[in-house]
Amino acid sequence: MIREIMARPQEIAWLPWAVQYFFFIGLACGSVVIAVWLRWREPNKTVRLELAAVSLAVVSGTVAPLALSADLHQPARIWHFYAHFTPWSWMSLGSLFLPLFTLLVMGYFALLMRSRLRAETLPFWARWLQIFPAWREEKWLRWVALATLLSAASILLYTGREVSVLRAQPLWYSLWLPWLLLLTAVQAVPPLLACWLRYEPQWQPRLAGYQAVSLLLLCFSCLGWWLDGSTSSAALHRLASQGVVWRLAGIAVVVSILLLLALAWRVRSQALGAKGLLGQCMVALLLCWGVRWLLLMQTQTLPKFNVLTNPYVLPLGSEGLLAILGTLGLWIALIIGIRELQHQLMEKKHYG
Repeated sequence: MIREIMARPQEIAWLPWAVQYFFFIGLACGSVVIAVWLRWREPNKTVRLELAAVSLAVVSGTVAPLALSADLHQPARIWHFYAHFTPWSWMSLGSLFLPLFTLLVMGYFALLMRSRLRAETLPFWARWLQIFPAWREEKWLRWVALATLLSAASILLYTGREVSVLRAQPLWYSLWLPWLLLLTAVQAVPPLLACWLRYEPQWQPRLAGYQAVSLLLLCFSCLGWWLDGSTSSAALHRLASQGVVWRLAGIAVVVSILLLLALAWRVRSQALGAKGLLGQCMVALLLCWGVRWLLLMQTQTLPKFNVLTNPYVLPLGSEGLLAILGTLGLWIALIIGIRELQHQLMEKKHYG
C-alpha cells in the first residue's frame, strides 16, 4: 500500500511588527536595568546618566506596546484580554505586565525629573511635577526604581516565555532564548546612552565596561545554546544548513567586533567622537534587531511537519518595510521630543 501525504507551505504567523516589539521592549528593559543599578549604587554621582537611561526607557517603552497592538491584527482583541482573562496564558499575563511597566517607567521618569528641578524654575505647564513631596523624593526614587526593575523582570519573563513555550518551533523551545533576547538588548543600551550624552565623554569608559560585560555574557550564552544538544540546538544547525549560515556567521563576527571595540574603549579610556559613537551605536542596534529578525521571522520559514520550506518575502506596505520604518521613525521622533522637553526644563543647565 502506498500512502501519500500532501502538504503546502504555511503562511507566516508573526509579522515584522512582532520584531519591532521585541526590539523596543528589550531596549526599554535594558535601560531600566542600568538606571536602577546606578540608582542603588551611586545615586549622587550618576544622576545625568540615570536620567538618560530612564528617558530611553520611556521612549522605547512607549513605542513597543504600539507595535505589539499592531501585530495583533485586530486592535479590538486587546479588550478580550481583559474581558476574558486566562491566567494560564502568557499573553493574558502580558496584558497586565505591559501597562504596569509603562506606568512605572513614566512615574520613575517624572520623579527623577522632579528631583533635578526646583519648584520655582518649573514652567507653568510642568507644575504637575510638584505632586511629589521634595523632602522624600530620594527615598521614593529608590523604591520606585526597584519596583520598575521588578516590572521589567516580569516583562522579560513574559516576552521570553511567550516564544520559548512553543514546542512546534524547536528553535524557540529553549530556556536559552529569554537570556539571548535580554543580553542582545542590554549590549545595545550603552552605545545609545553614549550617543545621548555625546557632549559628556566622561561617561564613555563606564558605558564601555557595561557593554563589554554584556557582550561576554552573550558570547557564553550563544556558545551554551549551540552546544547543549537539545532540539533547539539541532534546529539551529538545520537553520544554518538551509542557506542562512552567513547570517549566523555575520552575527558572530559583529559580536566579536563589538566586544573588541568595547574592551579597547574601556582600557584606553579615550573618548570616541561623534562618528565613532554613531558607528558603534548602529552596529549594536543592528545586532540587537538582526538577532530578533533571525529568531522570529527566519525561523518561521522552517518546516514544522513536512519537508517543505515556507518562503517569506518582505512586503513594502504596513505589514513589512513600512512597519519597520514607521516604528523606527516614531522612536526617533520621541527621542527628539523628550530631549527638547528636558532642554526646556533645564535651560539654565548645559544639556547636549
